[in-house]
Amino acid sequence: MAMLATGILLLSVALGLGYHLILPRSKTAWRALWKVLPILLLSLYALVQGSHPLLVLALVFAAFGDGFLAFEGERAFLRGVAAFLLCHLTYIALLVLDGGQQPWEGWALAVVLVALAATVVVIARIRISAGWLIGPMLAYTLVILTMLVLATREDALVLAGAGLFVVSDLILVVRRFWTGPGHRHDRVAAHAVWATYFFAQLMLTLGLVEA
Repeated sequence: MAMLATGILLLSVALGLGYHLILPRSKTAWRALWKVLPILLLSLYALVQGSHPLLVLALVFAAFGDGFLAFEGERAFLRGVAAFLLCHLTYIALLVLDGGQQPWEGWALAVVLVALAATVVVIARIRISAGWLIGPMLAYTLVILTMLVLATREDALVLAGAGLFVVSDLILVVRRFWTGPGHRHDRVAAHAVWATYFFAQLMLTLGLVEA
């Protein structure tokens, strides 16, 4: 069973890194499937490892979110946000149940404060361009920051994963509502979104697999 779990994890990492090769291509069903598979494999890894069902469920919700966000359009974007909202709420439930054993550290507080400050700056900048979507985005922001705060009671791997998740979402929001697809650094930003997101999920999985 350990060899199977390791194989699944390595395949997830290989596909996650390999996605950078097809990320610049047009948004097709094949590209969406490749985007979804690394996270589905992480959920399978968690299942094989006998992890808490909430970890498996959070990763499944994330995989649905990836599938929706792999396509263009406001409807796809909203479905993706809804799926990731469920993902974060599930992570929150898992973190609450786990309780966390780590003492509150000054550096953990610094991580939360930096994330909060960056989020406030981005939200203030895109509040007009986001239009009516600003409401759902504020609700989403509150949820993911709650997850980050709860992660401060876990080990450094979980906190790093939660922090990277916030970074990934902020870059995504900046790309969509601030700089736009025509920006000269948009391709680099797209790779940054995926890299921070995938490693966030990987760190959270490895950190919570025995929660």
